[in-house]
Amino acid sequence: MAHFRGRPRFEWGEDGRIMTLLNRFAFVDDAEIIWAVPAQTRVNGASIPKFAWPLIGSPFVGRYRKASVIHDWYCDIRTRHWKTTHRMFYEAMRCSKVSAAKARIMYAAVYYAGPRWNDSPRFNSELAMPVSKDQFHVEQFTSDTQPSDGDDLVVWERRDKDPIAFTAMCDRFAENCSTPAEVEAMIDAQMGATE
Repeated sequence: MAHFRGRPRFEWGEDGRIMTLLNRFAFVDDAEIIWAVPAQTRVNGASIPKFAWPLIGSPFVGRYRKASVIHDWYCDIRTRHWKTTHRMFYEAMRCSKVSAAKARIMYAAVYYAGPRWNDSPRFNSELAMPVSKDQFHVEQFTSDTQPSDGDDLVVWERRDKDPIAFTAMCDRFAENCSTPAEVEAMIDAQMGATE
């Protein structure tokens, strides 16, 4: 069963936009994959597309705060596939008691307009320090993320976003889709597949 490990504590930066995680914590998904975030990680909620904030709220408000911090970290280090990272966000929101309908809408926003990177996840050393098993007690916080060699990392977002069309579809995401895969299929069919 999916669950969080630890209770995150935060400190706001002087700009009121950057938040620093003061202690490490993690999310364990249903497949028992551990999504660990180290202490002193700085996040700004940027992994949730800004155009969606009026619909769903800003990244640090509401029950999805913990999920957004983990999602931000993994969107920065990019050690796992972008789709796996976004789906973890959905699962972590549900674990935080975000309603199924709202979680589907928020998942749709990150799937539609959130960051994507090439299919070979690799550590992005310019953005964050690595998370290794040595940083955490094995029974408490572990991570299977490791730096890997490969081609240059390619990161992209959907170039042309249509907030009006997305907003019009939100009710359909909430009512007609019961899984992340159904949300993906609706977006790909009606708003365009990955560029």
